[in-house]
Amino acid sequence: MKYNINLCIMPECYLDTNLVETIVPPERIGSTCGYNHQHSCDKVIAQMIDKLKDKFALGIVDIDKNPLARTSEFKSIIEKQLPNESVLKLYKHPNKNHYLIFHTNMEKWLLNEANNVNISLADYDLPVTLKRYKDKNGKFVNGLIDEKGGLSKNDQRFKKLFRELIKKEAIGIKLLAEWIKYLKEHPDDADINELKKLSYY
Repeated sequence: MKYNINLCIMPECYLDTNLVETIVPPERIGSTCGYNHQHSCDKVIAQMIDKLKDKFALGIVDIDKNPLARTSEFKSIIEKQLPNESVLKLYKHPNKNHYLIFHTNMEKWLLNEANNVNISLADYDLPVTLKRYKDKNGKFVNGLIDEKGGLSKNDQRFKKLFRELIKKEAIGIKLLAEWIKYLKEHPDDADINELKKLSYY
C-alpha cells in the first residue's frame, strides 16, 4: 500500500518530535519533510484510529499514569528494561499494522540516557536536573524547561545532544531508533521476531 510514511509516524510532543526527527530523519515526501507531530497522547491515538485506521501507524508517547483511552486492544510485544528505572515498551494492535512505543517521561529518560553514557547536559547549554514548572494548563510538571525558552521541535541544543547519544550508543535511544527504522522499512510486513532481535543488547 502506498502512502506518505511521514504522516504515519506520530510523536506526542515537541521534544519527542525533535528526538525522532533527529535520530531517524524523515525523507521529504511531497510537501512534508517531518513527522506527524501531535500535541498529546490522546491526539496520537485519535489520528491512529480515526485517520489512519486502514494504514500503518506508529505512535511514540510517554508512559502515562492512567491507561490511554481507546488502546485496550493493543497487546504488549516487547518490554525493555533500561538502566536507572527507564523502560521502552512496544505494543501492537492484533488486527492492524498499528504500533505504540511507550517510553519513560521524556525529560527524565533523557537525563538517564545521558548519565548512562557519561554525557552532561550542561555541555549542551541545557539544565542538568528536572525543574518544576507550570505547563500550559496550569498543572505542575517536572521538565527540562529553562530561561532560554523551553522545549522546541527545532531546538539545536537538543539535536546536538540526541546526535551524541546515538554516537555513544545510549541503549534506549539506540533501541528507539532501531524500532522506528525497522517499522518504517516494513510498515505492512513487520516481523515481531525481528523486532525482538533488535532488543537483545
